[in-house]
Amino acid sequence: MTYDGSVAPTALLPLLRTSVQRLHASASALADDDVRAPSLLPGWTRAHVLTHIARSADSRTRLLTAARTGADLAQYVDEAQRTREIEEGAGRSAVELAADLHSALGGFLTAAAEHPEAAWDVPVRWLGGGMRPVRGAVGSLLREVEVHHTDLGCGHQPADWPPFFVARELATTTDRLRERDDVPGMVLIADEDSVPRPVGDGRGPRVSGPAAALLGWLTGRADGHGLTLDPPGSLPEVPVWRS
Repeated sequence: MTYDGSVAPTALLPLLRTSVQRLHASASALADDDVRAPSLLPGWTRAHVLTHIARSADSRTRLLTAARTGADLAQYVDEAQRTREIEEGAGRSAVELAADLHSALGGFLTAAAEHPEAAWDVPVRWLGGGMRPVRGAVGSLLREVEVHHTDLGCGHQPADWPPFFVARELATTTDRLRERDDVPGMVLIADEDSVPRPVGDGRGPRVSGPAAALLGWLTGRADGHGLTLDPPGSLPEVPVWRS
């Protein structure tokens, strides 16, 4: 598989199911004191993160419904709705949070598995992204599950991210960095393929290492441990990652 539009959303579902199962195992092990504790995201507890993932799943189920039925359903009405739903849900018990997560993710997986093949290219209203095909719902939820599982601070690290997910997201993240004008010049090289990926003006150091370590660093989920620079020095400052 390659990371492009030719990958059928249904081909990603087995990988998403496995990621969801691993997230459920982590969420189910948390007690009330655990979910009140800070996550790795500034200002958010673990309860905020779990609620965010659940509502992200619900929002994508809405998009699938819109594409299938023709109903005018946006992912969210606006950013305020998204923020409000997270804050309102973050005060619940660990059991309630885990049950909500299970229901929301299960609902999306069922809706995606039953989605008509002809409806995957129907444009729907994404928050902040305008009208885009609904086929992005599966891959983007995979990103939400894997990255925010790490944000829980329960031991799920970039090294645990599935290799296909890492390859896919490294390509996407690199492409996004190339579109920005605040990225320092450097060349990213993953050990797995040794392909030079220039960003910025491409004239800076060569930053190399395992693909998961590169992606973890670029997304702010790792400190760059395991990466090497040529010539030696400090890692460049990368801009804040947006999913």
